[in-house]
Amino acid sequence: MENNNFYNWDNAFVRCSCIGKIMANGRGAVLTEKQAIEIERLTLLEKRTDKQEETLQHLLEKKNAIPSLSDTCKSYLKEMYMYYKYGKESVGGSERSRYTIKGRSVEDESIMLLSRIDNAVYSKNQDRFQNDYLTGEPDIIVSSQNVNIEKIIDIKSSWDGASLLSNIGSPLNPLYFYQVQGYMALTGAKEAEVVYVLVNMPQEIINGEKSRIFRTMNPATEENADYKRVIARLENNMTFDEIPINERIVRFKVERDEELINNIYDRVKQCREWLSEFEKIHLGYA
Repeated sequence: MENNNFYNWDNAFVRCSCIGKIMANGRGAVLTEKQAIEIERLTLLEKRTDKQEETLQHLLEKKNAIPSLSDTCKSYLKEMYMYYKYGKESVGGSERSRYTIKGRSVEDESIMLLSRIDNAVYSKNQDRFQNDYLTGEPDIIVSSQNVNIEKIIDIKSSWDGASLLSNIGSPLNPLYFYQVQGYMALTGAKEAEVVYVLVNMPQEIINGEKSRIFRTMNPATEENADYKRVIARLENNMTFDEIPINERIVRFKVERDEELINNIYDRVKQCREWLSEFEKIHLGYA
């Protein structure tokens, strides 16, 4: 039975910012370290019992099996399904919106600060790239003589001072690692940087916090001494001009990983197959 309402899922592209979501494997999809050691041990045996051979074949099947999709991946794919089929996007919660508002509001300021530190002229990239699998819009593209794209820089505007420093001594967030691998795949760049930058909170957010505090404290006027002390502490914690600019960034360098990029492409194909099956279930054809 044919249905013209079916979408061609080969035309669905994964956003680079969401690659990390699709690359998470489902439970039981990957060999444990103990199982990998057991494969090596059994493989090196000159002779194996029937039981050992059965165990080895079982582990090899598991090793070579296509990883199942995680719940995180499936949740994102359902968002993709709604977007590609109906043009509807997921509405984020209030907490998510706060961080998004700052990131978008201070993007130009963050790029300007990094330009000062690197003694370079960076500007926000306005071009969206797309290949057969991915789509994305890198923050900064570094080119040689405006011809070859050499490097991608992705800016992450930290919420506050503690958020910035939390990245020191910690590995790069896997979501951001996958994101810049996607950007490199799209642009041909050989290297990338993820740069956390600390700039002042947008006045919009500061004013919103002031209003919230005023309602909570309910002072007679804004000249109330206790209220003014709280507001002064708030503004001090949300502005960072007195901190040297070179102390307001944390950088992570990322090299292009061709094997990983091919794995990403394979996972996108798997996701498209899942979307196709999900559509059949949704429309009552399976």
